[in-house]
Amino acid sequence: MRHQSIAVVGAGLAGTTLTERLLEVGYQVTVYEKSRGTGGRQASSGLSEAIVDLGAPWFEPLSDKFRNWLEDRPEIQRFSPSHRDFTGLELDPISVYLAAPKQTTLTRNLLGSAVFCSSTRVGKLHPGSEGVAVESDAGQLLNTHQAVIVTTPAPQAEPLLATIPRFAEVARSAESIPTWVVALGLRQKTKKSVDLFSGRHPLLARAICNSSKPGRSAGPFAETWLLEANPQWSEVHQAFAPKQVGAELIKAFQSIMEEPLEIAALRTHRWLYARHGSADSADYLWCPKNRIGVCSDWLATSTGSEGAWLSANYLADKLLTSLKTVSINL
Repeated sequence: MRHQSIAVVGAGLAGTTLTERLLEVGYQVTVYEKSRGTGGRQASSGLSEAIVDLGAPWFEPLSDKFRNWLEDRPEIQRFSPSHRDFTGLELDPISVYLAAPKQTTLTRNLLGSAVFCSSTRVGKLHPGSEGVAVESDAGQLLNTHQAVIVTTPAPQAEPLLATIPRFAEVARSAESIPTWVVALGLRQKTKKSVDLFSGRHPLLARAICNSSKPGRSAGPFAETWLLEANPQWSEVHQAFAPKQVGAELIKAFQSIMEEPLEIAALRTHRWLYARHGSADSADYLWCPKNRIGVCSDWLATSTGSEGAWLSANYLADKLLTSLKTVSINL
């Protein structure tokens, strides 16, 4: 049992957390990821020679369990950004956790010795007597595994769960919320010495000085920033062209900074599935008959990164009990 194969679809925090748990007890794990790297919604991206955290900028744990885990991780550091609202009013300091030198360092390390199949889109899962066959979106058989766990956003998970209609319906019912973000490289330092702006604003949810975070470099720029649109604005403008979105968010940011900004580089990205509304009261899904499971933040009662991490651990606890009773010759 200890050396049988399990596949994980998705290399975000849920998928890589589960992967580490399975590797620790001797399972062979293969991770399929449609992108080139790990991270999911904790992704980092190049901006010229600088690296910017394009997704979740940090972790804000609510539970002691998640906080203690973060504090035990060698790549995690604490950070207390200087914090103001969009009018410039100083706000109470916050304490957050982040991976260094970039957010994807955490998920990359969690992969450990797993086989990582990047740029690989899984199209269908076929449970059978010899395991679960994994098929690419082009119809190619990728491999057969003892079990397959889906950790993707709900709209991407739904077609993979077609053989278990109840699971597919849960994925279909999950609410997905988009978010536009703009990464900026500035030629000059901003006059306001602030790491984080947040609060009420018609366009923005947050503006974060990425280069002020621990372990980050501005590369060829004086500063790098990430502008995050609020969910309401992102929802209304989700079909807008990236160039138009970038112009709108930059205009809003310049108004907040009260100075012209010399922008050397920018990247605009739409997170189509940035956040999820919880779709079910369960923290994970597991079908012992088909040996297909699901863990993700769209299931967990705690949303976001912490929800993904908790869901993965709850499912890991279940799998490490259930799979001991299943014997399949692969």
